[in-house]
Amino acid sequence: MKISTKGRYGLRTLMDISVHQVHGPVNLNDIAERQGISAKYLWQIVNLLKTAGFVRGTRGPKGGYVLLLNPSEISLLDVIQTLEGPISLVECVDDPAFCNRMANCVAHSVWEEVSQSIRGALRKITLA
Repeated sequence: MKISTKGRYGLRTLMDISVHQVHGPVNLNDIAERQGISAKYLWQIVNLLKTAGFVRGTRGPKGGYVLLLNPSEISLLDVIQTLEGPISLVECVDDPAFCNRMANCVAHSVWEEVSQSIRGALRKITLA
């Protein structure tokens, strides 16, 4: 399992907003500069985060983005699953129809347990 740039940049963006929103909405260009992310790519990521209900944007000279939830209510699992999809090491953990050997697979329970552990660890860590 590997987290893509979309997942990594999305998390960095939310963390940046969390830290800097105490001064008001956080400007996208400021986030891009601080995080070393292309503003164009960041705009795409922020739109996904907005659609998912993590942030709200405001327009105007003092516009920018703020979190819609308290940072302690946003887990890494929430962010990564939103941007990357289900967290599992193998496809059959989330999609039993993926493999016709699942009923007889000796390794399935191992993959399930490891995937659950990863999700549990990501669930415990919040933006706070």
